[in-house]
Amino acid sequence: MSGTLPLQTLRSRLKMRQLLLLNALGETGNLRRSASRLGMTQPAATKLLQDLEAAAGVQLFERSRRGMAPTHYGEAMIRFANGLLAELDAVGAELHALSEGASGSITAGIMTSTVSEVLPLALGTMLERHPKVRVALKEGTHEMLLAALKRGDLDFVLGRIMGGAALDDVDLEILYEDEFVVVCGPGHPLLRQDTVSLSDTAGLRWILPHSTTPLRQLFEWTFMEVTGTRPQNALECASLLTNLALLQQNTMLSVMPADVVRQFAGHGLVRRLPVPLSSIYGPVALITRANRPHSPAVATFLDQLRAAAAHLQPRREAALRSHQSGGSHAEEGTLS
Repeated sequence: MSGTLPLQTLRSRLKMRQLLLLNALGETGNLRRSASRLGMTQPAATKLLQDLEAAAGVQLFERSRRGMAPTHYGEAMIRFANGLLAELDAVGAELHALSEGASGSITAGIMTSTVSEVLPLALGTMLERHPKVRVALKEGTHEMLLAALKRGDLDFVLGRIMGGAALDDVDLEILYEDEFVVVCGPGHPLLRQDTVSLSDTAGLRWILPHSTTPLRQLFEWTFMEVTGTRPQNALECASLLTNLALLQQNTMLSVMPADVVRQFAGHGLVRRLPVPLSSIYGPVALITRANRPHSPAVATFLDQLRAAAAHLQPRREAALRSHQSGGSHAEEGTLS
């Protein structure tokens, strides 16, 4: 044959019955039995195969009296056909499960700083509408989760995007933007002051992300611009629970997203200090593999996350306006 056709041409000429014929030929090695399995005549099967070889521009099978043996081109096409048919079967099963109130599985990567109001609201709605859905949430750092996403271990990542992040081969959809704020424990001495600046914190110990993270670098640049020095004796910790415990037991300070602070401040676990950090924002995004379709279950969960973000946006904007207009520096927060 003259050589393979361009990919777009081959894609436009492929037919479902040709894929089914490839699957049958791979199992039987016999055109007559394959045609019978598919409920068609042998001449019709021969025509389908001839059209497929013409579209591919290569010979897919060696014909002999003993049957049909695939060439290495044919073996590749059989693998492709089997894989596509298996994916179609899986989608069909999941669509049926969704229609019956069930679902397939969802594996999502969650960055520590995004475990706030949006995720619980979206997950609660998802499980209420599809109670048999299987959801696995895996928490980790940006680098860990992006690597797992690209390997195919995760369906998507809910994470913050800041300068310097490696985002090749992924698609981003910004859900919302949120500021970072300075927090302390509920009994911190600085809470007694009406105003607080970064200069007032220069001699205190901070709990910060790892020195290589974009947030840490941006915070240190802001800190140096105000105080002329970097934060002293910084403790590096990425565990939200550990950070909460340290803040309550010590006079340490930390930097957290405002939506996370609103959640924990409502339970009296942390307090927000009125320290200006207006230059530090972290958009929260849905991160998915580029050019990969989502299963019905994953697509449904992504829609719930979008809806939750939109539902909470007025509350987020109101909290930001209150802070900018000089609202209570203790900011108790609310989950109502």
